[in-house]
Amino acid sequence: MNSPSQPYSYKAPALYNPRLWNANEVRAYYVARPALLERIVDDLKREDASNHPQHRLIVGLRGMGKSTLLRRIAVAVEDDVQLNASWLPLSFPEEQYNVASLSDFWLNCLDALSDLLESRGQVAESNELDADVEQIDRKDGEGALGALLRSAGTLQRRLLLLVDNVDLVFERIKTEDWKLREALQAHPEILIVGASAKVLESTYNYKAAFYDFFKIDELRGLSEIEMRDTILNLARLAKAEHIIERVDADPARLRVLHTLTGGNPRTAVLLYSVLLKGIDGDVRSDLEGLLDEVTPLYKARFEELPPQSQQLLDKLALHWHPASAATLTKQLGWKVNLVSAQLDRLIGAGIVERVKAPKSKRLNFQIGERFFNIWYLMRTSRRLRRRLIWLVECLRGLYSNEELQAMARRRMAQASENARDAETLVALGDAVDDPIFKRALIDCALELLVKTNDDRTLAELFDLDGTESDIKIRHCHIELGQVLNQMREEQHENSSRREWLETAVFSASDNAALLDALLDGAGVKRDPVDADAVYTVVRSVSLRTIQQFGPKAARLLASATQNGQATRISDREGMAALTLRLNAPYLIALAKMFDYETPSQIAHKEFEANAKALLDYDDAGFFPWAFLAFSRSDEKKFANAASAAKRAIEIDGIPFAVASSCSTIIAADDTSNPLPYFLKALAKLRPEDTKEIESLTLMAEIVLRLGKEALLLTALDSAFPNGELLPFREALNAAVEKDASLLELLAPEVREPATQFLAMIAPKLLQPLAE
Repeated sequence: MNSPSQPYSYKAPALYNPRLWNANEVRAYYVARPALLERIVDDLKREDASNHPQHRLIVGLRGMGKSTLLRRIAVAVEDDVQLNASWLPLSFPEEQYNVASLSDFWLNCLDALSDLLESRGQVAESNELDADVEQIDRKDGEGALGALLRSAGTLQRRLLLLVDNVDLVFERIKTEDWKLREALQAHPEILIVGASAKVLESTYNYKAAFYDFFKIDELRGLSEIEMRDTILNLARLAKAEHIIERVDADPARLRVLHTLTGGNPRTAVLLYSVLLKGIDGDVRSDLEGLLDEVTPLYKARFEELPPQSQQLLDKLALHWHPASAATLTKQLGWKVNLVSAQLDRLIGAGIVERVKAPKSKRLNFQIGERFFNIWYLMRTSRRLRRRLIWLVECLRGLYSNEELQAMARRRMAQASENARDAETLVALGDAVDDPIFKRALIDCALELLVKTNDDRTLAELFDLDGTESDIKIRHCHIELGQVLNQMREEQHENSSRREWLETAVFSASDNAALLDALLDGAGVKRDPVDADAVYTVVRSVSLRTIQQFGPKAARLLASATQNGQATRISDREGMAALTLRLNAPYLIALAKMFDYETPSQIAHKEFEANAKALLDYDDAGFFPWAFLAFSRSDEKKFANAASAAKRAIEIDGIPFAVASSCSTIIAADDTSNPLPYFLKALAKLRPEDTKEIESLTLMAEIVLRLGKEALLLTALDSAFPNGELLPFREALNAAVEKDASLLELLAPEVREPATQFLAMIAPKLLQPLAE
């Protein structure tokens, strides 16, 4: 066959009408099944004009490339010197709806011959033929056939009839099918190469006209190699080097794509168009457009089946995974032999394939072209989450896990007010092979559903009363977090309430109390919200958090948990998801450290690595040391705790974490003295700032427990000679002397705050006075 002599310009292929392609486009696009093309061409070369030719029938499902193959045969005949001297390839519309009799078919052949002559520049011959046709009685089949044969003789060529959807023609002329057979046997000048989406009954019924008449070529799905060649060819034509690189670098991805399409060339080309856009496009919209585009193809395929085959195919498609004959028998309520007969019919038609069950000799069955199954699921499944299987499977088939993760990051960074985007996030979470990405994506979807107040989509997406009951809890946490964030934004003037909201870290029990204040049993917001009840709970939570971590740390922790995505600090998966979304590595390190009662439960190196991750975060230097204190482990593993305390003071100056860390050291080694570190921290305090009262209180409690109060009193007098911390100093002194009456000797402006300090440090000393 000759190579194309003209330069080729790439454009998107006309998938449903290859007759619109010019010869160069046909040569460029047709890559698959070269062996079949070569065999047909060789058979044509061997046809002797004096003998009856071997008529052919090409059978394959819609989309398998029958029309393209017929068009390629026509170009191959024109390219080959020997064939071009012997044959005139006549092409027809895919569906010859105007055929009502054999006469109409012969007239269509004359029309196709006239078109061919005109396209070759033989305008005079074309016009002469059209004039002859005008004289023929349209009901005179013999006259039309005679005119066709005379034209062939005049042109000294045999006629190759490339008839697409030949089953439609045969159905229209079935009362004259024997007459057609006789004509074809009598006139070796005519050879039919027909294409059909189904095997013709007249070819296998021994009483029918065309029994054992056609040589049948069956088009099954492309092999993996043929699909690879097709995709690479399209990529080369489009100069899409990234597609070529992807196919070469990741053969497994092509394997999945082959499974998804069942080797259907048309579907492969359509999916290739989505691949070409990469991960930055709107993949879901592209795929939905693709599924809409193939609807006529798949709908026709489904409707061509008899009713019982349709019923079985429905059950198989909705099952999605391979199903046994026993499963289908139970679902359909049929006898097993009827199910087997219908399965055999569908397997013979190339729609269903056998699949061997793992670790079993039993065969299961599934729809061979998974994209056909996806199309059916999208249109008929009632559950929204199940309908999204089509999107999940497409994403898995088209993209690597790394590409899906990149897509996930981009999606999570986008603000949206559309609940449809929540569906896409959930599908992407189901597709990506990483539990942390899945958690982050689903939490993003929950945030969006809370924002849009879309409880209906929530119920359709998740099995809230079954396997996904935890989603309901997370949804409530996110709902709570969004309400609290809104309340925080409203507290511009009330700085103390705003601070409580900013520093409260909510545990599961705290959330329960807040949910009682904010939400009713169904999770629907009350209107108006009882703000005072909310703040009562928030204040106690906030003060406790500040006591444990200090204001800076509390605000950081609150920012990580108030949105509801991490239900508590020790929620490793939630913190990891937030680490992913916020690019904050300290969060997962924090969760890992908090999740162990004692560091001895984890490797010392892992603990140090997590501590380092926290230190590397600018504002989080105090976190590791707070947890060192809570760990209650022996001092050998934490000999560096003293230097850690120094670092904590330098970073924050808040004595809580420092005091707690040093108390652990002192408990293990009494020679360590925390007071110099305490005093450095105290030097940064402002006595007029009432938020530090809790800090001073906790430090005093620790010092009293350690029996270091005298040292602290001396240090206070030395560090603050002007009495900057006098109320605290006098409260501590009263606690040391175990005499609350000493406070009565103080001036009123000192006595009142000192009494408050003493009530927190040693409340039992004040009980006799109250009595």
